[in-house]
Amino acid sequence: MRYIGNKTKLLDFIENTIREFEPNLEDKIFCDLFSGTASVAKHFKNKCGKIISNDYEQYSFVLQKNYIGNNVDEDFTAIIERYNKCSGIHGALTEALSPAGSEGRMFFTEYNARKIDAIRSMLEKEKESGIINDNQYYFLLCSLLESADKYSNTTGVYGAFLKKFNTRSSSKLELEAYLPEFCDTESEAYRADSNSLIKDITGDVLYLDPPYNNRQYSSNYHVLNYICEPNNINIKVDKHNKESKTALGEYNISKYSRKAEALKTFEDLISNSAFKKIFISYNDEGIMSLQEVKEVLEKYGAYHLRTKEHKRYKSNKNTESKKVIEYIHILIKE
Repeated sequence: MRYIGNKTKLLDFIENTIREFEPNLEDKIFCDLFSGTASVAKHFKNKCGKIISNDYEQYSFVLQKNYIGNNVDEDFTAIIERYNKCSGIHGALTEALSPAGSEGRMFFTEYNARKIDAIRSMLEKEKESGIINDNQYYFLLCSLLESADKYSNTTGVYGAFLKKFNTRSSSKLELEAYLPEFCDTESEAYRADSNSLIKDITGDVLYLDPPYNNRQYSSNYHVLNYICEPNNINIKVDKHNKESKTALGEYNISKYSRKAEALKTFEDLISNSAFKKIFISYNDEGIMSLQEVKEVLEKYGAYHLRTKEHKRYKSNKNTESKKVIEYIHILIKE
């Protein structure tokens, strides 16, 4: 999935840094507290004794429930074909996100939006009737999110749609199987405020990847949340509402994305953590400066820093890719 701040290309750097301070992960509890697409939690799933993952966004919770929560090797792929054969319907997603709706939005073609609606409807009916179990439900819903994202008429985020459908977004959506890795690792997946959840969990390694600028994941990926919960679409539509074009309704604003609140919120999380070893991904463009993060962490134990230069995420292909310095702040808590 195209995603702001995705750590897929930095996974080796993250693992090497963590293993420098915790080489034996096999029996350890690893927590990914700001999970996003769950790429970090997935990477460590078969390397640890237990994985805890969390994110406030509903789409992330669905990804976690499949990639982290699904550990039993069931017949997932066979049901994909059955869902791919369903006929499209004009539902809430078609109305809100396609040209067939009253507002004429172009996040998806009418065909693809109708197919997404049909799959969502079929998912709920088969879950309620017991035809599919919870594991299969989250596998299918995760696969729908991942598949739909490939056909979206956007540059990578959902803050706006393109004025014309390109070759990719015009293609007919096919539901692909996004299988989890099956292993014996225990797992817990949460959808919660990180600063609240940290008071209720404990473990060995805590990995933090909080928002680092004022871009809001809730508003940039609201369309994925709509696919998760099509009955909860609530868009304010009027002539004076500029957000109407983007289908944006109420959305969460992270305190980590506000200069006035980020540092205080960060220290609150660190102070309430029961994890001894904490690793924080951040970069040199973040709201909190290198020195500010260092000063907070030094209050609670031994501080270390590792850095790596890499290319930052860009959603527009015409935008020059700028290099940034990725920090991993390390705290060995006293």
